[in-house]
Amino acid sequence: MSQPEQSDRRLDGWKAIAGYFRRDRTTVMRWARERDLPVHRLPGGKQGSVFAYEHELAAWAGRAEQLDLNEMAAAGPTAPLDLAGPTDPPPADTRPDVAAAPPPRGKRLFVGAGVVIAIAALVGATVTLTDYLAPAQSPVDRAAALPHNAKVVSDYVAARDLWARRTPADLRRAIGLYEKVIAADKDFAPAYAGLAEAWLIYREYGAATESRAYSAAKSAVEQALALDSQLAAAHRANGFIQYWWSYDAQRSVDSFQRALALDPRDGLTHFWYANVLSDLGQDAAAQRAYDTAQLMLPGTPAIAVERACAHWQAGRDRRAVMELEQLKSQYPEDATIRNCLAWAHISRGDIKAYAREYRVLANLRDVPEMKRLSTELDQAIVRDVATAHMVLVAEARREFAEGERKTRMTPAFHASCMGDRATLVTLLRQASTLGERWYSATLNKRIAEKWRGDAEVQQLLRKVVIATPKVDLS
Repeated sequence: MSQPEQSDRRLDGWKAIAGYFRRDRTTVMRWARERDLPVHRLPGGKQGSVFAYEHELAAWAGRAEQLDLNEMAAAGPTAPLDLAGPTDPPPADTRPDVAAAPPPRGKRLFVGAGVVIAIAALVGATVTLTDYLAPAQSPVDRAAALPHNAKVVSDYVAARDLWARRTPADLRRAIGLYEKVIAADKDFAPAYAGLAEAWLIYREYGAATESRAYSAAKSAVEQALALDSQLAAAHRANGFIQYWWSYDAQRSVDSFQRALALDPRDGLTHFWYANVLSDLGQDAAAQRAYDTAQLMLPGTPAIAVERACAHWQAGRDRRAVMELEQLKSQYPEDATIRNCLAWAHISRGDIKAYAREYRVLANLRDVPEMKRLSTELDQAIVRDVATAHMVLVAEARREFAEGERKTRMTPAFHASCMGDRATLVTLLRQASTLGERWYSATLNKRIAEKWRGDAEVQQLLRKVVIATPKVDLS
């Protein structure tokens, strides 16, 4: 069977189709939706399984071009012309390499010399046609993009604002608005990234379980990256999920560095990356990232809270507790402050203080399971403070069985803090047998220091501790 001609070549997927026109996926998706770009969908295929033929794309481009040229010739030089959308392309002399770049394979996009029209119409058409050949959107443009569907622009803007407030009610409303935007504009990648971020924060401030929140966030991130692989926000959210849920520290670091390479001026990426670096024990790098985030997002309470928690992760316990207590008086409804204080208190073996902060945390988040655990912990402390932590260990085992927890790292840390060697060794042995990998340098280091002279604990701990990821500190 003979090979098809070059112009009959099939392009599979939005990325290949976008590459033909040298534009991003979002633009060619809009052309397919609004301008009848000849794109075919695979029968029964998954969402987004599309293909196109080069000769059909070239013919479409020629028809679109000729139509706009004819309209300009008939209407005069002042007629509006918008082949690619509402955004005006930059002047031709500011776009490097556009004039020298060869046209896409197939038919040339410019009209031949035999076509004679008014000078004004030709100039106007040339401005329009540069939309085909203009450089793709920059990462900064992507970050500031608005939905193509004008009816949901206000919903998208409102969702971003509600997300930033970080209260359970506001986060629930943000999730609903993001879903509304996606339903109306399913090819708008930033809405998927925003939905992922909303779920990630909701699991910290609201009533979502870990598995529910991370599952929803992961699905949204995958869709965002499928639509736009250059979207920094999607790589940032992916890094968050990879670290705090998948426990894949190296892939998380890679995703954050990819996000920063795409958009180095994104304060939220620096902030979330700082949290990861802090937990990995990279204190100096984390503090630099917090500084950068604070410069870009001045006055953001969440940065101050996480930075105070980072002091505890670096071993500056007294400073951490002092700053967190000050922040607690400023932001009494902030759930993360209570969570960080609870960790700081139990690390000193003070389970009563841990229980006090956890009780407030459970009420702020209004999670039934957390309220139940808080009550059980209070009762266990009354019975015997020395063994009360076993309530936390039992709860962690239940969560592990139900898929809400993936390692025994946290209950082992609790047992270590309370001086319970037997439970610690049991959990370490189980983790080692199952091949668990404990990513938190903070918790691993504190366990190791607590049992510095215990050869068995040290040996078991080495089996589960992961290697330090490669972090580019340049």
